[in-house]
Amino acid sequence: MINFIVTGNCRRVVSAVLLAIRSFTDAKCVVVGGKATGILRWSGLCKRQITLDIDGAADAAYVAAVNRLAESNPHVILIPADCDAIRLANRVRGRLKMKTTPIPALPTLDMFDNKWHFHRFCTDIGLPVPDTIRFAAKATMDFHAIVSRLGLPFVVKPLDRAGSTGVHVVSGAEDFFASIIDNPGYDYGPLIAQRFIRGDDVDVSFLSVEGRLSALAVQRANGSRIDFVTSPPLEAIATALSHASTYHGVMHVDARVEEGTGKVWLIESNPRFWASLTASVSCGLNFVAESIVPAAGDAGVRALTAGSASIRHPLIRPSAWRSMLADRSGQGRLLRAMAFDPPALGAFARELPASVFRFARTRARPCLSGSGKSAGTVTEPA
Repeated sequence: MINFIVTGNCRRVVSAVLLAIRSFTDAKCVVVGGKATGILRWSGLCKRQITLDIDGAADAAYVAAVNRLAESNPHVILIPADCDAIRLANRVRGRLKMKTTPIPALPTLDMFDNKWHFHRFCTDIGLPVPDTIRFAAKATMDFHAIVSRLGLPFVVKPLDRAGSTGVHVVSGAEDFFASIIDNPGYDYGPLIAQRFIRGDDVDVSFLSVEGRLSALAVQRANGSRIDFVTSPPLEAIATALSHASTYHGVMHVDARVEEGTGKVWLIESNPRFWASLTASVSCGLNFVAESIVPAAGDAGVRALTAGSASIRHPLIRPSAWRSMLADRSGQGRLLRAMAFDPPALGAFARELPASVFRFARTRARPCLSGSGKSAGTVTEPA
């Protein structure tokens, strides 16, 4: 029996969703997505992979394929993993014969998936965002006018690209012209220029159900680990974003804590699941599971307030081996899926040489002792 249909074009995000599912169930999944997801047909996390254009050209074929699955699997749930999949689900929603996890309506998705529109929305509701200027194309950018308003360095980035594509921190005039204006490979547009915030990256992830915050985690990258922390400012920001937009679904917001002042600035939002999703799963908060069965309307926010998860492959973390082999809980299930799934083994092969080099440099230190992760602390709703 098929229990979940996971749709998306981004392999890393789709893989993270599959891992999150495997951590709590052996239920069967089918993946439907573009060519980048084709490798997942070899994954043990996926019973079947269907390659389809989900960007609009094959909507009828998509509806037919997933509805056939629903006819023989009446309890199947559709999980749109990335923005392309959410747009698809919005386009064909009226023709689908299955339940869908919470997703934002198309106008809301388009607002949060566009860096300029996100900036304007946050400004309108009084949330802290860096000073930002929009340009139709790079040819319209005036270096001296930008510097007079934003100072140096400043950040240039496209409005609608993900994964840091096209993001460049401009250090001066020579860099600006060489990297942006005179660079034929930098062909993005429209663009924004944004004041650079000196400080540390911090992200807030949350699930909102029709404007009500349901689950939340604040994370900081710390070398090869992701640490989960409490942050009253970001918790308040997540609540405000959810309420003001009546948001329905998951979101991952990038922010920075300003050096010296400690002020939190919002940089951009990702109205979808995210590639580092398994870190919060490791520490006790599974946003996929929360989306499949959202908390009741009168429940409080389920918050991950502490914990630490490694982003390195489990096979090169001896401290994780005991849990990987013997732990029957969700943590052990997740580690085994991350370690032994065929696509994951490919990532292990790529990571191994660098890990051997790191070990050789630090072999005199007791670096392999201690726990593979710190248990997370999840605050349950009152």
